[in-house]
This record gives sequence, structure tokens and C-alpha cells, in this order.
Amino acid sequence: MVMAFLYLPMLIVVVYSFNGGNQALLWKGFSLRWYAQVFTSEAIIDATLVSLKVAVIATVVSTVLALAFVLSAEKLSRAGNTMASLLLDAPIVIPEIVMGVATLSFIRLLGMSPGFWPLVFAHVTFCIPFVLMPLRARLQNLDPAITEAAADLGASNATIIARIQLPLLMPGILSGALMAFVTSLDDFMISNFLTSAGSTTLPIYIFGLIRKGINPSLNVVATLLLMLAIVIAVGTSLMQRKEDA
Repeated sequence: MVMAFLYLPMLIVVVYSFNGGNQALLWKGFSLRWYAQVFTSEAIIDATLVSLKVAVIATVVSTVLALAFVLSAEKLSRAGNTMASLLLDAPIVIPEIVMGVATLSFIRLLGMSPGFWPLVFAHVTFCIPFVLMPLRARLQNLDPAITEAAADLGASNATIIARIQLPLLMPGILSGALMAFVTSLDDFMISNFLTSAGSTTLPIYIFGLIRKGINPSLNVVATLLLMLAIVIAVGTSLMQRKEDA
């Protein structure tokens, strides 16, 4: 019953995305007209491009920062490592509305206005913990004797990182990057505080459409996002299996 409650509404959304009528939940026959409308709507395309740009930049930056922390954490003291980990993991436990208000206040103090780059800054902040989780798990499974042997053989720190640690961490890097990407792409609450004209993300645009009334185009957008989430989830699962093997 729990599984049906969770997934049956998603199935209904997917089915009714092929509805030929003008009502979201009133079936009038099979049609692709709403898919054609979504793929030709300039407003939806613009919002999608903004979301993709923010997600890509936030994913790259958060992955680089999380990787840098993981590789340097062992050089910190235990207290320093613990404190840094708590600060980086804070966005997971802090309510999103608090994060949104705090980020908006901070950029106002800096003399900035809501827009594209403040939005990217906020997304980088809350994406870092999602990259850290698989990286930490992967790093804990690595045998420290490998890097110790490389150091004993005269390898420099740069060589150890580039030729040993990074290849071994790659499944965790890719898994964390995918998690960060889908988290950024799906965010609504924090983005709601930081968007402005010209930097409206897809979730914000969808929310605006819902307030005007639900039509089948929303089912199409939801279906496409669901398909993207499934692809990313399957990709992450396959990488985790490869890592375990």
C-alpha cells in the first residue's frame, strides 16, 4: 500500500501526459500535442536552460570543492576535520527555508541582488554534502597501503593524487556529481528566494503555472523530469555496483 501510494500518482502523471484534451485529469484520447507544445514553448525552454546551466556549474564547483576537502581532510587534526565536516554537512540538516532566507540576506549584505550567480552560489553550498557522501564512502574502502607504497617508491603528492587516488575515487566522484546535479535541478525552496527576471528555474516556472491552473503540459514536464531522475538513479546504481565489484 505504501509503494502504491508513492508510485501510483507518478504513473497517473505519465499516462495523462499523453492526454489529448485540455484538462490535466480528464482523458480525451491519446495524443502527443502537449509534448509538441512543451518542446516548442520558449518560456519552458528558457527556464530549462537556466536550470541546466545552474545545475552544471553547481555540480562542477561542488564536486571540485568536495574532492579537495576529502583529499586534504587527512592532513587536518581530528578536531579540525570534525568541525569542517559539520560545517560542510550543515546544509543537509538546516531547513531549506532558513537556507534561502540566510542566503538572500547574505547577498544583500554584499550589495548583490537575486539573480543567476547568487543562485549558483546557493546551489553550490547545498550540493557539496551530496558529493561528499559517496566520496567519503569510497575513500574509506581504499587501502591506505597503496598510497603509502607509492610514497615509499618516490611518488610525489601530485602523482599520488593524479595517478592513484583520483582513478580509485572516480566511481564516487561520478556518483556524487550525479546526485548534486539532480538535487540542483530539482530545488525549489532556496531558488524561490534567489531567482529574478531572466534567471527563473524550471521548478519555479512550474510552480507559477500551477497557480494559474493545471493543464497537461505540466504532466509532460513532470514526466520528463521523472525520466531524467530514473536515468540518473540507474546510472548511480550501476556505478555503485561497479564500485562494489
